[in-house]
Amino acid sequence: MPETLTGFLETITFHNAENDYTVARLRDSAQERVVTIVGHLSGVHEGENLRLSGAWKQHPRFGEQFEVESFEFIYPETEAGIERYLASGLISGIGPKTARSIVDRFGRETLEVIEKRPQELLEITGLGQKKVARISQAWDQQRGIRRLMIFLQSYGISGALAARIYRRYRDRGVEAVSQNPYRLADEVRGIGFATADRIARSLGFPEDSPLRLESGLVHTGELAAERGHTSLPRDKFLGYASRLLGCDSQRLEAHLASMVELGRLVADSQGTVTHIYTSYNWWAEQTVAQGIARLLEQRRLQLESQVDLAGEIDTQLDRFQSQAGIELSSEQKQAVAGALSEGMAVITGGPGTGKTTLIEALVRLVEGRGLKPVLAAPTGRAAKRMSESTSYPASTIHRLLGWSFTEGRFMHDGSRPLKGDVFVIDEVSMVDLQLFASLVDALPQGALLVLVGDMDQLPSIGPGKVLEDLIECGRVPTFRLTRIFRQAELSLIVRNAHRVRTGRLPEGAPPESAGDGPGEAEPGGGDFFIVRNSDPARAREIVVRLAAERLKARFGLDPLEDLQVITPMNRGTCGTRELNTALQEALNPGGKKIPVAGGRFRVGDRVMQVRNDYEKDVFNGDIGRVAGFDAEMQTVAVDFDGRSVDYDAVELDDLAVAYAVTVHKSQGSEYPAVILTLLGEHNVMLQRNLLYTAISRGRRLVVIVGDSRAIERAVANDRVQFRYTRLAWRLKTILK
Repeated sequence: MPETLTGFLETITFHNAENDYTVARLRDSAQERVVTIVGHLSGVHEGENLRLSGAWKQHPRFGEQFEVESFEFIYPETEAGIERYLASGLISGIGPKTARSIVDRFGRETLEVIEKRPQELLEITGLGQKKVARISQAWDQQRGIRRLMIFLQSYGISGALAARIYRRYRDRGVEAVSQNPYRLADEVRGIGFATADRIARSLGFPEDSPLRLESGLVHTGELAAERGHTSLPRDKFLGYASRLLGCDSQRLEAHLASMVELGRLVADSQGTVTHIYTSYNWWAEQTVAQGIARLLEQRRLQLESQVDLAGEIDTQLDRFQSQAGIELSSEQKQAVAGALSEGMAVITGGPGTGKTTLIEALVRLVEGRGLKPVLAAPTGRAAKRMSESTSYPASTIHRLLGWSFTEGRFMHDGSRPLKGDVFVIDEVSMVDLQLFASLVDALPQGALLVLVGDMDQLPSIGPGKVLEDLIECGRVPTFRLTRIFRQAELSLIVRNAHRVRTGRLPEGAPPESAGDGPGEAEPGGGDFFIVRNSDPARAREIVVRLAAERLKARFGLDPLEDLQVITPMNRGTCGTRELNTALQEALNPGGKKIPVAGGRFRVGDRVMQVRNDYEKDVFNGDIGRVAGFDAEMQTVAVDFDGRSVDYDAVELDDLAVAYAVTVHKSQGSEYPAVILTLLGEHNVMLQRNLLYTAISRGRRLVVIVGDSRAIERAVANDRVQFRYTRLAWRLKTILK
């Protein structure tokens, strides 16, 4: 029979944000001693009183621990306990000073006053009507979340997700989950089909429940999109769904037809093959194909009325070269002329081939013709780089399109087009189908669209391979930059990027027979080094020492401003999680620990936004610094290039410590210095385009810390993960 333990939670010493596994110190109220408790404790905070059910265990290293099976929150009864509870910051609007004032006035009745008679709080000096209302609202929310947590704790739902469920359904959370847990997968961000299915099965929903099968079919389409596909052939789609649901594919036929009839999925035929789409991906693919056809046709009609456009562009190019003091290559000139002569153009090239100079030339020529250029890129860093290189404003694509909170959609679309004449989009390789469709849909009549990118980099994280499909279809004017300029050719970063792209080892990489070497830096040139080491733990130590000491001493680099550590994966000894833990301790040891979100963040930490948040105007990949913590409001302030954004405890799930990021997350960004880890533990991710992309992120310095064999394996592996897309086929069909 389980034992019971009641006490005050003094300190949380460890917390896993993904599964809420927690190690904490609890003051046992019965024996007045401090004990260690361990278990999955969703939503607990320091300063709370808990009643725990579980058993005492003897850990071989850490000694006696109480292993928690279940728990409940209880309110303190003494005045000291109530004050300590309120001062912990659990209730937004009440900090230590306010907690003392309230308890001094109401004593043991304090919690009853807050819950049932909140207007009496107006008697406290400094508490106005607005603040009292906020305290009352925060109290009600905490109570609702905890009721929901008690209901959900046996289903493995974290405290952060329970809070999101509460925000979506408020006091109807338990009822909503009980009636149809599968709706969580559709309506609550962060909860997928697997979690919803686990809850449903625990609640007694049968394996063949229509709710389960239909939700599973929609989830199959979403899983395909997560893996980069925009659709799947019908047979493959049903096969994946069958394996996911443990159900014969023939039994799913009727449910698939139902989902198609309801518009949740789309069945689209190409000859004898039918593809299944999510409704949004089908709209996106159609919108892109039709939009490009419109751009090209409009420009064809415009050009019929113009005389000697080519001569005019040549004159403008000569003027630009004279004013800028540079000489464009013939490839660059052809690309600029082509971009201004066509309704749409793609310009692709690797590092050092002059894409940035070309964009500057385009902007100047467009302005010289009395037209308005509009510059955008997928990430804030890429947009900032565009703006700095052209001295012209640039924004992210998301901010360009805007967001309507009242309508839950972009403010600009086909009915409310953007304003501008020539739209230049950089880093297009990382733009997914859905975002590109929203952009194309919002272009005004008569606009020109110029897409600039590197087709050899990793494809977008989201569905599709837009840049590759546009080039592959053969119907969109495409200009390739292949000449590496002399100044860029002096950089070993540029040379090595192109060596990797063509299947050759970076210069300075040891031959296969040389083994791993001593693990010290082998200079490959002034801006490119390889530190050979095959042991992940040792490699992690080297990365930390380079970041914290050696690069600053040798190159004068600020590790918090100038350096980015990049790695192929999140997991592993040299994955982002363990690297960030080590780098946080080395680069920000004195940062004040923030007592929410499991204590993951410190003031001064570099952090990355990992999901689009249109309300906050912060997007996936944006980098900021933790600026401070408001104990009373329980909010964390993050500085994004001079703009402060507040996050509450739940919203902090959208941030990740970012001293180290994955190669995918680094796309679209350039850093003064990059340290890349490449080891055998990264085997599943070792691909040529990943290494090429990573090297291309460094501007002044690249250091690879890795295993010789891992580098060789990455260079040799030119296979790109296959993605089902039909954009190229649609373009060939519509642009005959």
